[in-house]
Amino acid sequence: MIVKDEEKHLARCLSSVKDVADEIVIVDTGSNDKTLEIAGSFGAKIFHFDWVNDFSAARNFALSRCTCDWILYLDADEELNPGCIKEVNKYKTHTPVGIYCTVKSLGSSSVNGSVMKYPRLFSNTPGVVFNGKVHEQIIDSLKKNKISLIDSEIEIIHHGYVLDEDGMREKKERNLSLLLSIDNNKASAYDKLKLIQTLISLEKYDQAETRLNKLIKNKILSGDNLSLAYYYMASVKFEMNDLSSALDYGLKANRTLKDKPELNYLIYLIYLRMNKVEEAKKYLLASIKTNKELLNNISSFKNENILDQTELYLRAIDLNIKLNNGNDACRMIEELSGLLSIEKEIDSKNIFSMFENLFLKFSLSYSDADLLGKLICSSHLSIVMDIVKSCNDNLALQEIINLMLQFFPHSALLYRNLALLFVNSNNEKAIEIFNKSLEIESDPSAYIHLIAIYISKNDYKKVIELFNNLQNRYSKNIQIKQKIDILREKLNSILTVSAL
Repeated sequence: MIVKDEEKHLARCLSSVKDVADEIVIVDTGSNDKTLEIAGSFGAKIFHFDWVNDFSAARNFALSRCTCDWILYLDADEELNPGCIKEVNKYKTHTPVGIYCTVKSLGSSSVNGSVMKYPRLFSNTPGVVFNGKVHEQIIDSLKKNKISLIDSEIEIIHHGYVLDEDGMREKKERNLSLLLSIDNNKASAYDKLKLIQTLISLEKYDQAETRLNKLIKNKILSGDNLSLAYYYMASVKFEMNDLSSALDYGLKANRTLKDKPELNYLIYLIYLRMNKVEEAKKYLLASIKTNKELLNNISSFKNENILDQTELYLRAIDLNIKLNNGNDACRMIEELSGLLSIEKEIDSKNIFSMFENLFLKFSLSYSDADLLGKLICSSHLSIVMDIVKSCNDNLALQEIINLMLQFFPHSALLYRNLALLFVNSNNEKAIEIFNKSLEIESDPSAYIHLIAIYISKNDYKKVIELFNNLQNRYSKNIQIKQKIDILREKLNSILTVSAL
């Protein structure tokens, strides 16, 4: 491990490996808290390394101090799943290999969780070293040294993304600074693509596009790296709402990366925004299939994000209902029920019945709502509401949403959807509920709906106040900025009078 000021996480991490590690090697890069005291309490061998803005340099120093036959490397904000200790131990007598482990990153209110597979356990072989100033990796060195790679059921839980929005941005900005410090002439294709990926994650689409254009036009990349660049360009163009270009680059990438779930999912989103629903369905089903193969360890992809399979099924159910394809919707509900039955250890028949009632009959009892609360997380509520909104009975929708709020009481999205049901019948009630949603979470749609309500009430002072709030919060978001610009034109007379 390499650490710095990790007193918050370190005890949890080391507790998870104390029964499997024959030695614990800790390299500290300048801690000022109780990190070293905690490491010492676990009998760790502690070394010091002057930080040189290079994760691989620190990691390789740690590697050089390891004396055992096998290396398991972790970050302080990770832990080994306790159910995996026996499997780690069984490899101690195995011939030298690199072993793919599943790294499960827990999500937060601002960041979706993810799952990746990567060789975190490998034989301590001379010549095997980490590469990469940031996002250091061992896989290329394992391959170069002709060390074979095998799958395993070992799981590592990553807590690092359980941060607020500011914390996540700070972490990404740190990575960006390190990536930008790499001499462009010495930067590998991996470094250049990681830099672009980081720019995209920070919504710096113009900068990402400029670098991608240079890589693609100058023919710097080839093979999978070129296809990955096409994928990133498709992502950038999609965020810029240039759907034609996004689709063109997405389909180019798909020629060689057709088994990449994220790419199939992106093409689905592009087609969906273009209102080409049948084409969208094709790529959503491809994403479901390839993601399932990753989950079941039968995919050729390893170092790859695994998508939320529950959300994929929910989206497929929604799409089939919109296409009036009841049979396919039922099949997706059945597959989703089977998946959740295994994950939650609940009878799949009960799950299927609940989803069938909710999605096809638009009916939700208290017990069904209780079951729904046990099966899905708050991040799934958006697509669940998209499905349920196919119901044309406002009273039934009100009953469903009010029941769901008992089990998801902090869902601003549910409150927004409930408010919409009162817009045409009870403005004051709608305003009250929209404001309650904004107390939980800022959302542009809530501002826009409130503006419309206050226009109908001729309360232009409130309209201007809400518009200014909307503009101040979201003017840097490309897609929302387009809506703000259109709204400004419509409100021109009101805003002009105010300015005068």
